Amino acid sequence: MQTSMRHRALAPSDRPATAVHRIAPTLTAVCVSVALACSASCAVSGDPSPAVTDSAPTATIRQTDSTGKKLPFTTRFPDRWSANNDGTAYEPCTALSDTELLASGLDPKSVSDAAMANHQTARGCSWRHSGIRLSSIGQITGNKPTFEERMKLRSNFKTWWDLTIGGRLVMVDPDSAASCTVTVKSGRSPVSTIVTRTWNAPPTKELCAIAIDFTRRTIPKMEPSAPS
Repeated sequence: MQTSMRHRALAPSDRPATAVHRIAPTLTAVCVSVALACSASCAVSGDPSPAVTDSAPTATIRQTDSTGKKLPFTTRFPDRWSANNDGTAYEPCTALSDTELLASGLDPKSVSDAAMANHQTARGCSWRHSGIRLSSIGQITGNKPTFEERMKLRSNFKTWWDLTIGGRLVMVDPDSAASCTVTVKSGRSPVSTIVTRTWNAPPTKELCAIAIDFTRRTIPKMEPSAPS
């Protein structure tokens, strides 16, 4: 594994705790804005999508990833997969088995879908850490902002660094004293792993190490990155 530094980057061991800055909004923030703006109907083309309610039938709604592997929950959203997040066929929710999730310190039964509305940008899941209060890992993908756009947006901040894992460039971005985001490119889209611990959080570099480990476990499941 090689480590490279970019403009005004600080090594994890050198940066002061007060130097941690939040980088550009993550896809989680994007999905919230999309959900608020498009809660009634978010079809990209054609007729408007009907509103999804708790009583909507799920038998005809897609419940599997591109390889036919079943989601670990039942989605009510017909457009969970959409033109907003089709840059990669990789599905974070089905990438790791329960055994692999347990090996990552996660509770497989705690899985939660990232989708909060039909046709949103962010697609993925989150899990709680076993035996650790208020600690979780989320992994999401979406077409915007692109991987290249995220690299440009982060260049003005003091605390960030890059890694190479499996021949792929990986961005490591401490978001706060309680969160770290690690991003890699799959297909045409970024895949971001976010570790959050809001109670008794360890040093930021330890949170980032957890996110890096999860990224390392899932990269082999991802399709090769497409040229920008």
